Amino acid sequence: MKILGNVRWKVFDPLGNEIYLTEESFQTHIIKDHEDADSTVRTKLEEQVKLLLQNPCLVIKVQDDSGRRIYLDWGFIARKDIIYIRPLLVVTEAYGKVVTWFAKRSVNINVPKDGGIIYDRRISYLQIRQKI
Repeated sequence: MKILGNVRWKVFDPLGNEIYLTEESFQTHIIKDHEDADSTVRTKLEEQVKLLLQNPCLVIKVQDDSGRRIYLDWGFIARKDIIYIRPLLVVTEAYGKVVTWFAKRSVNINVPKDGGIIYDRRISYLQIRQKI
């Protein structure tokens, strides 16, 4: 796979797929397209995003024909004396480029029964535990 653009970082997901973020995507889609407060939170989430991609709770195939994937787990946002625990979603292209990420108050994703969930950490954990 040829990566176009300046790569900010690369990681591998649990399925062995290379996931990467370009500097252009970071600056234009993740930071610039949002209000200052949201951009600040998104910047602070960057390290959590890399960890999430390496060990997500779920990887979901987007229902349209784009081939995009959603990586889902929990994110932690610190403000003053409180840490907010929010669902954190990372959207990637089928070939591994990060499109965006965001923390939400709630998540409602409709997934087809067949092939919608690409990876479920809980099932992987159970399979490993059953072999022990």
